[in-house]
Amino acid sequence: MKSAPKVTRRKFISTSAAVTAGTMVAAKALPRLAQAADTAGGFRSNWDQCFDRVWLGPEYWANPLQDWQIKNGRAECVNAALGRNVHLLTRQLGTQPGTLQMSVRIGRVDGNLAQGKGSAGFSIGVQGPLKEYRNSLLYGKGIDAGLTAEGGLFIGEVRSAVAGTVKLEGKEVELRLKAEPVGSGYRVTLSVVDAAGKQLGEITREDLKAEQMQGNLVLAANYGAPQGAGGGKAKAKAKGAENNAGTGQFWFADWRVSGTKVVAHEEHAFGPILFTQYTLSQGTLKLSAQMPPMGEKESQTARLEVRRGNTWAKLAEEQIHPEARTVTFRVDKWDAKAAQEYRVAYAQKFQGGKTQEAYWTGSIRADPVEQDQLSVLDVSCNIHAAFPNHGYVANAAKLNPNFIAFTGDQFYESTGGFGVQRAPLDKAMIDYLRKWYIHGWTWRELTKDRPSVSLPDDHDVYQGNLWGEAGEGKKTTQEAGGYDMPVEWVNVVHRTQTSHHPQPYDATPCKRGTTNYYGALTYGGISFAILADRQYKSGPEGKVPKTGTPRGDHVKDLNFDPKTADVPGLQLLGEKQMQFLREWVTNWESAEMKAVISQTVFTAMATTHGSPDGMLRADYDSNAWPQTPRNEALKIIRKAFAFHIAGDQHLPALVHYGVDTHRDAGVGFAGPAVNVGYPRWWKPETTQRVRKGGGKELTGDFTDHFGNPMTVLAFKNGLENAQDPDVLKFMENKSSGIGMVRFDKVKRQVIVECWPYLADPTKPGTQFPGWPVTLNTRDNYAREAVAYLPTLEISGMKQPLVEIIEEKTGELVYGLRLREGKFQPHVFALGNYSVKVSEPETRKSKVLKGIAAKTTNPDVLKV
Repeated sequence: MKSAPKVTRRKFISTSAAVTAGTMVAAKALPRLAQAADTAGGFRSNWDQCFDRVWLGPEYWANPLQDWQIKNGRAECVNAALGRNVHLLTRQLGTQPGTLQMSVRIGRVDGNLAQGKGSAGFSIGVQGPLKEYRNSLLYGKGIDAGLTAEGGLFIGEVRSAVAGTVKLEGKEVELRLKAEPVGSGYRVTLSVVDAAGKQLGEITREDLKAEQMQGNLVLAANYGAPQGAGGGKAKAKAKGAENNAGTGQFWFADWRVSGTKVVAHEEHAFGPILFTQYTLSQGTLKLSAQMPPMGEKESQTARLEVRRGNTWAKLAEEQIHPEARTVTFRVDKWDAKAAQEYRVAYAQKFQGGKTQEAYWTGSIRADPVEQDQLSVLDVSCNIHAAFPNHGYVANAAKLNPNFIAFTGDQFYESTGGFGVQRAPLDKAMIDYLRKWYIHGWTWRELTKDRPSVSLPDDHDVYQGNLWGEAGEGKKTTQEAGGYDMPVEWVNVVHRTQTSHHPQPYDATPCKRGTTNYYGALTYGGISFAILADRQYKSGPEGKVPKTGTPRGDHVKDLNFDPKTADVPGLQLLGEKQMQFLREWVTNWESAEMKAVISQTVFTAMATTHGSPDGMLRADYDSNAWPQTPRNEALKIIRKAFAFHIAGDQHLPALVHYGVDTHRDAGVGFAGPAVNVGYPRWWKPETTQRVRKGGGKELTGDFTDHFGNPMTVLAFKNGLENAQDPDVLKFMENKSSGIGMVRFDKVKRQVIVECWPYLADPTKPGTQFPGWPVTLNTRDNYAREAVAYLPTLEISGMKQPLVEIIEEKTGELVYGLRLREGKFQPHVFALGNYSVKVSEPETRKSKVLKGIAAKTTNPDVLKV
């Protein structure tokens, strides 16, 4: 095999398209349109040089992905359903005046063109509301220009086509479109020729406005409002290729684009390496690269390389997972003291033995252990109404977070249109990947050069709510618990989102073989516990009293007694995850502060759901329930004074948890949604939530809907009438925004910041009212002290760890990493205690036993 030429990822597309230059296509070549004198924007598809596969190539976005494939050198739409299309990513119609010439060969997958139904052709000037090429992929509208199976030509509405205008014979025709300026507008001509070059018909429109001739260029199969994935809005059919009324299966080949109005954007290419994610923890790098569905005859491995001076050195080569299409690298003993440029390399094969190298580059940042602060961007709940959220992501980038926590709902079932496809399994996996790719495309410029974690939540697994029952399959209803989708599909979700995480605490799969991802991560001097707070949770239906509503998770009765729902034997995190937490709170190596990252907060704050009159007295989806395991988890977490980062609520809020009394546990941040879909509000009077001490303020001490003490520190309700024709303002009106948590290791503080969706976070005074909020580490266990131990004066240890153990029970009361060596421990009961002082990195330690707690204690102990 010839050695592969070396090109950058920016150059890959133009080079790969050139692979076909001078090569005759396998099928008979048709007479060509005359090329424009200015061919700078010229393009020609190279499907005839590609192996069979689902993915059409880096130059294209297919809607939906699973309904298209390359076969026999052609792009085939294999699902006879309305609204299928392929966007050309690397060419758009610009704002400048000019000409357009476009052509494509079209045939029917299953026979002669005239034998069947449907329509096929082009859409031009496709634009979404944001006038951005990626936004147009999902929300764009343009001018349709095509051919119907009945021989009708149309420019505009497909219903305007007159049957019999063109006499269709044979298996293929070539569709040609030409546009040129006429006065202040454009003339568009659509013609069709047969395989011999004979023109079969032509139509012209001269009334197109200049603004209609800007945007994306598209191939379309079966014009009309899109049907759901799998062939319709009803349950997906197993074959997904039935000939629905008025639709057909079409193939496209030899797509050519040129003209002075065409603008080339090679940088818009997406793939074959779509995006990367990585973590760096305790000297181990884990990095995953997301690939598209490649063909069996193509390369099945990718390489991880790092720059060494002017050359690149290969660190590893790994297999692409056949279902998740991920390739995951692990490098132990990584030098975390310096930043390191990396690239993922993939050798893409073409017909005829040609190979082209493609790259995706990024940087592994140095572990910021020496920085005074570590910043964590809290990202969740993106319905992608404003995809690709370009301004939002740019504002997030201005903050330059050290770390990103994607805390769930990376997309929703509606993301990208076409609903969801649940069967057959292979297509359902690709349906998931398409939505996941939308998430990755949004964030890839940030995830390529800083660590991130991704926690799948309910919508990530195609459920409105999830009570995972330790990986169990769906029982009866969603509220009864379990996963709706097959375990193989769920594991694809876990692999794509979490395979770059550190090794899970327990790699042994749970029920049905469902994989685990919970475990520890240490970065920048902060120790994180990554939790799966849905996967093991018990479903309420059949276990708690009936709700009195059509849903087994929604209670509207204002007389509801939350004690009746605290049923023995229910799970929140499961025993193995609880054991992990017990061990995690005692492991402080390389850590100065601790935090938990999970999908949702451990309280039930929202009173109003979905609409301004959508009152719920209790919602079993919240992690305020089940109360007993919730309290057990918080009692462990507070021993490390750990802060809690979460998402899920669509109601940005900072809440101080309580177990027995207000503020006797940690503080949790429900970060704002990226794009709110389903709104929620905090209106305590709606559910008779009474503020302790009185007053009408909406912050302060309350009791949540399951009877748990709850202190509201800050929140932001969206507008009740949020609708706005500007989707960006609509998102802001619904309280979408940016959330950031800063861990100040010098001051031992946590600073929580929260901005509206459209705010520039670099400008002072732009945060939501009530933010930022600064907390001391010890606020995460603000239980009132009953007694004190002697003041400790510690020397010979750097940032000593002080652990207080109650001798009567042998239990850890708490552990705290000190910035300096002087500290007076407080305790919550009289009695004798042991004090362990240590330096975790060197294993130095000293234990003082039999120390009596006193209500006042002026004593000093030198350690």
